[in-house]
Amino acid sequence: RRAPAAMAAAAAGKGDEVEVALENLFKAYDLDESGELSRDEFVKIEMRLAYETGEVYKADSGAARMTLMDRNLSGTLDYEEFRTRCLTAYTEMGMTRPEIVEHVNKQVKLTLTERARMGPRYHAGIRQVLRVIFNLFDASGDGNLSPEEWIAAQKAVAMEVSDDLDEGWIDEAAFAAADSNGDGVLDMEEFLEASFSMFEGVKKRTDAILTTLQRIVKVMEAQANGGRKDTPPVSIYVQADAKPEFQPPHAAWQDEGTEDDPDRNMKMWSKVGEVALPLNLATAEDVAALVRLLLKLPSDQWISIFYCGPPRDGGPRSVSLLRGERQGEGNTQTMLQYLTKPNADLRLFVKNQRKRPSKLSRQPRAFLEERDALLAKRTGQCWGLDWETQLVGDGMLLPPRPLIIKTGDSLVVEVPQTDDNGEYRYATSVFMDRTDIISKPVDENIEPKKSKKKKKKTAGEPDPLVQLSFVALKEGSCVMFVDMAWEDQEERLCATKRLTTPVAENSVARIGPIEVTVEKQAGKPDKGTFVWWNGEKWSNKKGPAKRKKKKR
Repeated sequence: RRAPAAMAAAAAGKGDEVEVALENLFKAYDLDESGELSRDEFVKIEMRLAYETGEVYKADSGAARMTLMDRNLSGTLDYEEFRTRCLTAYTEMGMTRPEIVEHVNKQVKLTLTERARMGPRYHAGIRQVLRVIFNLFDASGDGNLSPEEWIAAQKAVAMEVSDDLDEGWIDEAAFAAADSNGDGVLDMEEFLEASFSMFEGVKKRTDAILTTLQRIVKVMEAQANGGRKDTPPVSIYVQADAKPEFQPPHAAWQDEGTEDDPDRNMKMWSKVGEVALPLNLATAEDVAALVRLLLKLPSDQWISIFYCGPPRDGGPRSVSLLRGERQGEGNTQTMLQYLTKPNADLRLFVKNQRKRPSKLSRQPRAFLEERDALLAKRTGQCWGLDWETQLVGDGMLLPPRPLIIKTGDSLVVEVPQTDDNGEYRYATSVFMDRTDIISKPVDENIEPKKSKKKKKKTAGEPDPLVQLSFVALKEGSCVMFVDMAWEDQEERLCATKRLTTPVAENSVARIGPIEVTVEKQAGKPDKGTFVWWNGEKWSNKKGPAKRKKKKR
């Protein structure tokens, strides 16, 4: 499953209002929570929204819009395709940022309302609570419900459902009917399908069903904890390298342990201690704070935490990124409940250590008329930093500090949008101490040049890049850096390659910090001149210098 890459930057603070609104709209359209929109999902929601507003819905027109959005002709929409098309449409309509936010938030509300009216199967809240219930039923933590676990859950459910739901929801006959593949256990998808089928036959409002399910969760959580206040001791592993390399997804997994050889790369991890996690921890940051104390890390360090959950689809344990900024969001409680179970993998993997900025704040990209105005002020030379030279492997030295440019010049940071022919997506975050000396980022999509060499039949096209331009506006100094991450894509990578742990390389990297000094432009500017930093000097050619040095 593909989670929107923009989610990876959640820990970096509150995101841009337009981006947050679009992410929420995408998730509202995503009926099956797969991270992609199928043609059926898209048309189904569009049709109901048209009906609700009194418009005549034309199926052919809706299908055409879906095809127009689907740039790679995969038959589904990922978040980036959805986002690009929405922003393009709003730009063509001449809408301002506040108008876009208002319109998108209204669409989110309408979509979620329509989902609730479509019945329990499409109700976002019911789907979420059912996943929690499945994990609570799964006492062993193996990712499946055995007959014993199914029967053991009957009493708690029977006490709560009373006349609200059919008690046959989880009786013996229901188990046999739900076991669609006849393997003697129920996986998550079988449980969800059986639950939706039962709910659709109940003459109850969806909000009443949700309330009943929430009561069941409270009862099951109390029984599961049984007075327990914390998990068993959990082993904490950190990357063995003092300065772990950054690698893109297609290269990072090559030496990792798989189902057939799970310990293949465990030498790249070091066990540093154990900790019993209190069960009342509510957010990913609560867990991170405890881990930092154990590791004696400063409180201003960002870290990524992964755990190995129940197996999926008969494969290895699922590698999951711990997430959730606010109580009730993310998977923190799911992880804690899982770690109390007999078959749980009692290990946490900590990686991607980096300093949290204290004086720099996250900056959104310029949009619409603001973007056009900043590009008009780009009248001088462009000074480029490309991600591969700066980050991959040991990386290269940054330019000498400060980087001196002239008014009208631009600092350009080039980063990838996707990797491995679009299989994995990057999230990019920009942090600056001010935006009046050099501008907030202005993005320009770059289609990479196709190689003249004959490619193998299996090779795809190069992944698209984006250039973030920071236009020098007036004299002065400022500091900035760019973080790029694919940490939220590690779950997908591990599932696809059947890895047993997160990759030992970093999946978050930082270009910077870069100190920029802007001086007054003297004489005629070198408009259109583009130079790249190769780790040693500025060059007309992009790429690292032949002689590689250790990163500063």
